[in-house]
Amino acid sequence: MGGPDMAPDHRTKGADAPLGLPRPQRSEPSREGCADAPVVRGRTRETRDGPRVHDSFTASPASVPAAVLAPFDRAPGSVLLLGHVHPDADVLGTLLGLGLALEARGWSLLAGGPHPAPDVLSFLPGVDRYRRLDRFDGRFDVAVMTDCPNPARAEHLFEQARAAATTLVNIDHHPDNRRYGDVNWVEPSAAATGELVYELLVALGLPLTPDIATNLFTAVHTDTGSFRYSNVTPRTFEIAAKLVAAGADPAFVSGALYERRPIDALRCLGDVLTRVEVSADGRVAWLALPAGSVPESFIEAEDLVNYPRSIASVRVACMLRELGGDVKVSLRGKGDVDVRRIAAMFGGGGHRNAAGASVPGTLEGVTRAVLGAVRAAIDEPEIMGGPEGPPHPGGRA
Repeated sequence: MGGPDMAPDHRTKGADAPLGLPRPQRSEPSREGCADAPVVRGRTRETRDGPRVHDSFTASPASVPAAVLAPFDRAPGSVLLLGHVHPDADVLGTLLGLGLALEARGWSLLAGGPHPAPDVLSFLPGVDRYRRLDRFDGRFDVAVMTDCPNPARAEHLFEQARAAATTLVNIDHHPDNRRYGDVNWVEPSAAATGELVYELLVALGLPLTPDIATNLFTAVHTDTGSFRYSNVTPRTFEIAAKLVAAGADPAFVSGALYERRPIDALRCLGDVLTRVEVSADGRVAWLALPAGSVPESFIEAEDLVNYPRSIASVRVACMLRELGGDVKVSLRGKGDVDVRRIAAMFGGGGHRNAAGASVPGTLEGVTRAVLGAVRAAIDEPEIMGGPEGPPHPGGRA
């Protein structure tokens, strides 16, 4: 859990706002309530590094840390909503939900990231506002990053955001979040970052329209694996029910996510599944995809690693995808093996049952190294070192 709530300030001066936005006055955010230990009803325990970890997430609007509310609880200003590479519904749903709510109260917004939104998420309300950004000019009162444990996933745009925004707010539920914001609300016991954004909107008294509810419901839906993951809590379903009451349509969201395949995609899926390999003892399954072997649009639309994970005997599933000079590694477990530790060996991170890393090297070499680490984690878990596992030079989440 370690790391300070408040990151040291090392911004550069931003340019004058080209859109007529006033240059905000700089203010130092308060440490009060920052987010490693928000006020939450329920038991807590002290970790080895000091900050508290909550055994259950039963947050109410009153539990949103004061330091998280402060940047938004003011006269309308300008907000930058910054996403990570290859944005998924977890990040797009939370950013768009928050952005539409702030805009309804008079805020001006810019939403985007290193890559555009994928076609499969074109149904999200307001997604046409999200665009690929090479750079941005001007100043922002607030910059927000959601569901992004490692700021390097925003590439060069992260440092631009630090320079351009008076306050950078980091909202996430990944336990290995690097606390890179001025304000960090990191709640690992929340099943989805969408839960936290919902609580923030309620606490601020912001509107919950059908469009906003659809974005947040989609984010919670995908972040919890369609409510199938073991970290789902009663609070997850309470929030989902409130979002449905506000206008989100579960059938519409599920249909848009899973029932819009073109026939070519189904054939492609059949071809890809022939590449799945399984270890002799049936406990490890993996899928290695050379560069150019599968269309990018298909990979964006399919959570391919869950297919090898679905094999009954499998304890850890891997997908290894050659991308440029790196191999993108996705890991999935079923509860008895902490795949986050495996990802940490290669400079990545994530959750106990879902983690990943980007590792420099050849597909063959990285596959051999990752499968070796997976086998060691299954056979001899004590060699993994500490809770994060030993570092691997060069990898990144």
